[in-house]
Amino acid sequence: MQDEVIYRYLTGKCTPEEEARLMEWYQEDPETHQRDIDRVRLIFEGMLVHQVVGAMENRPKRIWTLRKVVRYSAGIAAGLILFAGGLYWMRAHTYGEIASQITSFETPAGQRVSMNLSDGTHVWLNAGSRIEYPVIFDRKERKVKISGEAMFEVTHDADRPFFVETFASEIEVLGTKFNVIADEARSLFSTTLLEGRVKVSSGDQQVILQPDEVVNLIDGHLMVVHNNDPVAMQWPEGIISMKGISFEELMSKFERIYDVRIVYECERIPTIEFASGKIRVSDGIDHALRVLQHVADFSYERDEEHNIIRIK
Repeated sequence: MQDEVIYRYLTGKCTPEEEARLMEWYQEDPETHQRDIDRVRLIFEGMLVHQVVGAMENRPKRIWTLRKVVRYSAGIAAGLILFAGGLYWMRAHTYGEIASQITSFETPAGQRVSMNLSDGTHVWLNAGSRIEYPVIFDRKERKVKISGEAMFEVTHDADRPFFVETFASEIEVLGTKFNVIADEARSLFSTTLLEGRVKVSSGDQQVILQPDEVVNLIDGHLMVVHNNDPVAMQWPEGIISMKGISFEELMSKFERIYDVRIVYECERIPTIEFASGKIRVSDGIDHALRVLQHVADFSYERDEEHNIIRIK
């Protein structure tokens, strides 16, 4: 990114196209590019200082009296106060402008994504999930919005609490690592705490989770239970847990994880007789379905041309 474009942005003179390009450039590497912005800002501030000092040096020589010294010094002081105030406003305005820029990322079906936010918080997004977040966080709080499934490892910052907003609740991070499922289409919400503490709020309900606890939203009520399936939290490593899950739920996961469409051509939905074990995503969907056939009575056909799996 050219320094001139950054300079025009700092002075409010860049075009909408340049501003959009600058935002895209900033998102590529917020930490490094923030240093570039700070460097240009310092150069700009230095130029202003040079202009003020130069204007003072280029004035014609005068015969100074005490009254003139006091009056002129007061003028310089007032000018520097205005100058400092202007720089403060510019910095605050620039920071506020960038902090108000909300961006989003959606993980395509069949993929998992790992990313860092501008504060160093690490986020894993499962297939078909979406996160909305500011380019840089506000000075008072950090807030993101999630749909789908995501795991967070939040960077501690006591002065700026971290919030995760979903269709069903708001989660305030009091600790570090937790998992969120927020599937509005299926009215499914849960949060699993791995490390630290989180406070989950829904309407007038609030619960604070301890490690290895799960909160589910059931019929509009937050219900806390112990996490009895630690394997389910291994999805960032490409592991699918089969414990305590229905055939339909597993097929829904397969659709997102393997980016396929699954069609039922059987009289009734198969049931899983012994819901346990795990499947490694990298082994492929054929392997996953063959493993599942050991605990559920079904057959299947693959339509490669239309990317459909037909359950028989």
